[in-house]
Amino acid sequence: MKKIFLILTLFSFLSVGAQTLKGGVSQDYIPKGFFGSWGVISKLSNSNNPSLFNYESRDIWTLSGYGDTLVLENLESGARSEIKVKDKSHDGKTLKFEREKTVNENGKKVVYKETVCFVLYGNNFSGTDDFIVERYDSDNEFVKKDSAKYIISGVRISGTNP
Repeated sequence: MKKIFLILTLFSFLSVGAQTLKGGVSQDYIPKGFFGSWGVISKLSNSNNPSLFNYESRDIWTLSGYGDTLVLENLESGARSEIKVKDKSHDGKTLKFEREKTVNENGKKVVYKETVCFVLYGNNFSGTDDFIVERYDSDNEFVKKDSAKYIISGVRISGTNP
């Protein structure tokens, strides 16, 4: 019994004061209000080559994410995209991102660039999508640049607005 008492006494004197570390993933990059399913309408506002771009589209998007990664899915078409968001939302309702994709079409490089900015208004969002297509010849020399600006509107189908 004396040994147990001695051990408990030693533990009480030897205890070390330390701070507990706490951590977690910040959602500052992607405002939580954007998470959920959305009915989205995109309308072509202007373009230097309107025949290349769709005039209007109506889609259902599912937006989710983690950390600085936005996951955008179109369940109807099967399209899925994971986008790294570089700009943190300072107001909790703005989502900005850029993405770029380079493909090889018949030995020629084509670069697709997109810059998106959405602002959340409760169960709705609106914004713009600037789309650029750059074409290069087989010697990697710039040939042509086509661009389009879309006006985007979304209405929440499911999910909650925190």
